[in-house]
Formats: sequence, structure tokens, C-alpha cells
Amino acid sequence: MKIKSILKLGTLALLTAALPACSFLDTDPQIIPDDGYYNSEQKLIYGLAGVYGVLNSEAIYGNYYSLQIANADDLCYFNNYNNSESRPDRYNHSAGTAAIYDTWSKLYEGIKNANRYIEAVEKTEIDPGKLSVNIGLYIAEARFLRAYYHFLLAQAWGDVPLRVKATTSPNPNDVQMAATPQEQVLKWCADEIEATIPDLYEPIDNTPSRVSQTVAQGILARVYLFMAGESVKQIDGLDKKEMYRRAAYWANEVIASHKHDLNESYEEIFINMIRDQYDTQFHESMWEAEFLGDRTSATDWTNGRIGDLIGLRSQSGTTNYSEWACNYSYGYYNGSYTLWQLYWENDRTADETASATVIDKRLTWNLPGYNYRGMNNQKISYKNKAGETVTRYLQQTQSMFKTPWVYNNNFAMPDIEGLDQTIENAFDPADLVYDPTVMCAVRNAGKWRRETVYEKQMSAKSLYTTINFPILRYADVLLMYAEAINEYAGAPDDQAKDAIREIRKRAGVKTDESLLGDYRSFRDLVRNERGRELAFEGLRKWDLIRWGTFVEKMHNAGTNQPTENKYRNVSYTNYASANYANVTARHIYLPIPTKELAVNHALRQNPLW
Repeated sequence: MKIKSILKLGTLALLTAALPACSFLDTDPQIIPDDGYYNSEQKLIYGLAGVYGVLNSEAIYGNYYSLQIANADDLCYFNNYNNSESRPDRYNHSAGTAAIYDTWSKLYEGIKNANRYIEAVEKTEIDPGKLSVNIGLYIAEARFLRAYYHFLLAQAWGDVPLRVKATTSPNPNDVQMAATPQEQVLKWCADEIEATIPDLYEPIDNTPSRVSQTVAQGILARVYLFMAGESVKQIDGLDKKEMYRRAAYWANEVIASHKHDLNESYEEIFINMIRDQYDTQFHESMWEAEFLGDRTSATDWTNGRIGDLIGLRSQSGTTNYSEWACNYSYGYYNGSYTLWQLYWENDRTADETASATVIDKRLTWNLPGYNYRGMNNQKISYKNKAGETVTRYLQQTQSMFKTPWVYNNNFAMPDIEGLDQTIENAFDPADLVYDPTVMCAVRNAGKWRRETVYEKQMSAKSLYTTINFPILRYADVLLMYAEAINEYAGAPDDQAKDAIREIRKRAGVKTDESLLGDYRSFRDLVRNERGRELAFEGLRKWDLIRWGTFVEKMHNAGTNQPTENKYRNVSYTNYASANYANVTARHIYLPIPTKELAVNHALRQNPLW
């Protein structure tokens, strides 16, 4: 493993290493320097960092896009309900909601920076002999990012302005631009990304903050899958079947490169991100939005809230942070009962009854059976496997320790002989006896847990984390290939079947071979597998939209609750159900921000808004 390298944008004298070793982690330059500035490699890197910079902003992968917008799906809900606050993850937002405007404006800021950078670098007369790589690499990365930002916009808003030229004029008429039809924007994105591939960096020994050829190929597969979806209009000269073929082709290019593989451990993928480490063995995490520091320094930080907002909840109220077993987290996001069922009830083969003998490793990581709390002389009672009632007392003082989740004030406890709850981390979630009838919908999303055993920083006071957000993983590429080839050919091929087997084998669950034989059963398997594998990674919402099932699935998640009263929980009823019930057809696309309509009079508000 390699500890995350830090590129200090303000210290150009340090930027003498070869390009592939660089990562873009510091503050986001708001202005790309004008023509004539790019007369050295250090300055080329500095300017390119301004194009990458929007990725690690709070408006994109630090919070608003990755969590509030992209992560509000049927497998995840915001569990601090207050209708007076307008939020995209509550689906009570409007065109005036701040998170929507901030995301829109930050993406267009990235596009503006890319346009200015591309035009300036294309004009530079720098001596090629002074560069460690061809200057075309820098231009290709900027072009890719410009296309990717347009893709995020078209995916979330539909018809959006396609801006491919730099605008520096103060004339307000220059910002008047009507929206380009969504399908045309997406086609431009696909063509633009494909055009950059030959000039992008081919090896993968650079950090996953940089775009490589395989990253571009994987994102291109994602673009074509979305273009083939139900929400996008037919593109002239390019039918849906052809788009599935292209998605399969580009996903297979990544697979055939043999540059990436599944990490042997599902948990290790995210432990690496929590620890600020790179996986140099498997390279499963192909592209990450990287975050720096925890705001305890005046300069060395970026706006990452992953782990703080979508981590394991820990209570405040103590100043003895050094003794905590976790860093501070609101734990605002919970996994839904629908996700629990995907792992448990809907993933059983004939020889795997719903028992504690076979547990999907992704369940225990994504929906852990514990949170963090400080307890003193807390009485707990639970029934062991023999049906006997056991009473214990937790003797914990100031520190925060793993404790089992509570269901209506009753603990779901492990059955461990001689369990000692007086020592730190005595409760091991791996020892939990999972009960398939127990409602899991009140559990925090644990994918980016803030635990000091993993997270190198100990500053629990800080709400900002160094935890990276995965934009593209190799597991997603395998699943994209499986889906695309099944849709294109009307049946899965052997490679698609093997991809599913491989992913499920890592999770520790068997594959029902009868589900691999025909188009419909394989389609359903792949869709469910995407939910199990990629939960909380900001992809599920767009999957539901392109499958044409978004409104239906969201409503189903809102009404899907355990029938036994002892497992019903007020947080699910008040939070999840209310959020899901708000969803209508208009939420397939976000509204054009009010502030944008006020300055760009050529734009029109999206239908239903």
C-alpha cells in the first residue's frame, strides 16, 4: 500500500516529479491563468489542478452531489427528517434549494476552467523537451473532465447548456445560452471521451485521482448505459441496442487490459480509502475524488464530509476525544429495509436457508450491527441460542465503544460465552447472530465508517475527513459489462456469467446457476447485484432512472416495513417513509436553479417544476 501523496498547489517548486505521481488535493483555484502563463510543466500541472478541483469540493463529491443528490435512492434515506428544511435527499426541494444551485454552478465552474485551460494550453509554445510527458496528455485530461462534468449535468438535469468555449467577457449577453437536448449532450460527451483515450496516460501506477485510459473507458461504458436507458430520447442514427453494444465494448476494454482486478476483500477497498491508502496490488478503485485534512489546519484541507455525514453515528458530549474508538459522525444516512432484504431474503439459493450460517460480507460492512455510544452501568437483556434470557451490565465511562444496535430499546446481542462488555471493542460485529426478521432499516450506512482503528486522524472534533469517494470501481465495470451484453445479445455470455460469479464469490455467497441462463432472470440478478455491491456509492438512483423504475421503487421502499411491531421503528416511519412518499415523476430530473434562470434568460425550467 502507498500512503496518499499530497500535491501542494501553492508550492510550485515541489512539482518536479514525473506527472503520474501527482494527485490533486489542495484548494481549488478559482481562476485559470490567461494565455502565456503555461511556460513550464509545473504551471501546466497547477492549471490542470484547477480543472480537477471541483471534484473535491463540498458541492460535488464532498457532500451535495455524492450524498444529497445521487445517494437518495431506495436503498438509503436521510434519517433526520424536518420538512421545514428543503433538501434533495428528502425530495422536498425546489428550484431555490441551495444544494442544487451549488452543484450546478460548481460543475459549470469546472467546465469554465477546462475551457480556459484547453484553449490556453493549445496555444502555448513550451519546448517539448522540457516536459516529462507529451503536452497532449494535459489537454486530454482537461477534455475528459469537461465531458464528465457535462455528463453529470445532463444525467441530473436533462437538457442543459453545452459550453465548449471559454467565456471571459463581462458582457451579460455572453451567458445567454439555451439548453441543448439531453440526448445531444450525452452523445457529445461520449464522442469527446472516446477522442481523449489515445492521449491519456496508459499505465496505472499513478494515483487514482488521475484519469487514465481505463478510467475513460469505464466512464464511457457508464455514459452509453445511461444513453440506452428509458429516460433518454432516441438519438438519431444510434439506437438503444447499439448503445448497449458500445457499453459492453468499452467495459470489455477495461477487462481485457488486465490492469484491474477485484480486491480479495470487499472491506479492504473502503478501509484503504479510510486510511488514505492506495491499493497498488488490485487497483480495483480506479478513480477517486480525494480529500485532504480535517480543517484543523488553516491550509491543508478540502471539503470532504464522507464519513461524517454517512458514517457510524457516535454521540458527542465528551472532550476526551483521544479515548474514543471512533471519530465524530452524525450518521445521517441509514440503509433501508429494502437493502436489508436484497442481502438477506432475496439472495438465498436452495441450499442456503435464511439462517446465520451464510452472511453476505457486504451486508456486515455496509449495514454493521453496531454503532458507537458511551454507556455506564447500562442493563441489557437478550436471548441466547438456547432461548434463555441473559442479563448483562455494560460498564463503560467516558470513551465510545462498539455497542449493538437497539430495536425499540431491546439489544440485538451476539451469543458469546463469557462475553466481557467492560473492555474496549469487546463487541465484535462479526459475532452478531443475524436474525433475518430483525429490521435493519435503522442502521447507519457503514461503508465510510469513521473508526480510529482505520482512520489515521484522531481529531474527532472535526467534521471534515480525508476519506475518498470512489467515482469508478472495477466491480462496477464487471457489472456494467454483464448488464450491457445481456441487453444487447438477449442473453448473457460466459464472461458476463463469470463476472457475476466472481463478485458474489468475494462476498461469500453462492450463485444460483439457474438465474444465469436466460435474459430476464439474468437481468434481475444483475440489477440486484448492483444494489448489493454498489450501495451508498451514488449510482443506484441513476440506475433506477435509466431502468424506468425510479418512482415505483422509491414508493415501494417507503411502504416496505417489517410487519412485526417489535421491529417497527419510528425513525423509519417518520423519516424514510416521508422522504420516499414525496417522490413523483418530476424528480427524475432536478429543477434548473432559480438563480441560473435569473441570469440566463434563454433557459426554460424543466417540465413539472
